[in-house]
Amino acid sequence: MTEKDRADFEWASSFYLYDDLDKDWINWEEEKLFSEIESLAWQPFEHWEGEDIYNEINKLASSVREKIKKESK
Repeated sequence: MTEKDRADFEWASSFYLYDDLDKDWINWEEEKLFSEIESLAWQPFEHWEGEDIYNEINKLASSVREKIKKESK
């Protein structure tokens, strides 16, 4: 994951999590990351699996980056 990808993911996570992930989240094993995401899930997502929330965050981050790329051409 590039620094830009990481920044995009952290930005997008604010739409799903009520608090920021620890700055070292990039180095965590998936199980720990998904567990932490579950524990930080914003109320509408509090019953979702951590992996599902992660996937939604990732989709939002990727979609916004693609939109920015298209608009900057």
